[in-house]
Amino acid sequence: MKKYLVYDVGGSAIKYAVMNEDTIFEKDKVKTPKSNMEDFLSAIESIYQKVKDEIQGVSFSMPGIIDSETGHAVHGGSLLFIRDLNLKEVIEECLQTTIAIENDAKSAALGEVWKGKLHGIENGVAMILGTGVGGGIVLNGELIKGHHLGAGEFSSVKVDGTSINKKNNSFAEKASTVKLVQKAARLVGADQATFSGEDVFQAIKNGNQEVAELFSAYCEIIAIQILNLQTILDPERFVIGGGMSAEPIFVESIKKAVNEVFEQDPMTEINGFQAEVVKSELGNDANLYGALYQYLMSEEDRSFSENF
Repeated sequence: MKKYLVYDVGGSAIKYAVMNEDTIFEKDKVKTPKSNMEDFLSAIESIYQKVKDEIQGVSFSMPGIIDSETGHAVHGGSLLFIRDLNLKEVIEECLQTTIAIENDAKSAALGEVWKGKLHGIENGVAMILGTGVGGGIVLNGELIKGHHLGAGEFSSVKVDGTSINKKNNSFAEKASTVKLVQKAARLVGADQATFSGEDVFQAIKNGNQEVAELFSAYCEIIAIQILNLQTILDPERFVIGGGMSAEPIFVESIKKAVNEVFEQDPMTEINGFQAEVVKSELGNDANLYGALYQYLMSEEDRSFSENF
């Protein structure tokens, strides 16, 4: 039975797992070095050395704009030391093994296509809500990457065309779960460093009206962009992922907001379509499964090329 080492690199942590197509055997994380490439490579090599004798392949889910075929990274998102380089080659030289690599949100979408709520869906959208908003778009059964590999980078969508140059006008700012938690912490007078998503929902359950209204406004922002994407893409299903989606209130409230927004839109009845909104069943493991799926697909491509 083959096992694989899969990295899910984020802005704050590098999650990693030893897994196969059906099972995650072990999983852990380390803090993401954000200052330079040398520290980053040292961290991933340390992980690799611990498990290299039990694995048969390595794959990466990474932030930023990345060409999964060539390995070229336009940038690394919050990892500012990654700019205009072939990240695949750099990592392969470090680990002395062949790897596969894919953008993190597209990895999550691939995971949903392979093992999750987009499996068997011809037209669907994965929306990953976290520090920013990532996503993946599946049209006619294919993950769409776009001419510049930027399809599904929902963070850059503007929510108000009257203030196009303002940073806080981006969907990333308005739909960030991190910003949501920080705002809720200020409302209740809590320490932002220790206040969590769980604390937000507990405040709502305890009857804090200010936090409830903050969360309701947040869900409406998500719902409006779902309406926009529905109008442009006409998908069958939206899958909501990200850490806070583990709380049932989160996705249920977004679904409620979507229904309300569609009811207010005069074109909804005329157009006659509205996609369903569902919670990711893979949760934070979607990136891991998607990155592994990317590796398995690239392995098939390599085998085909070697045989012909």
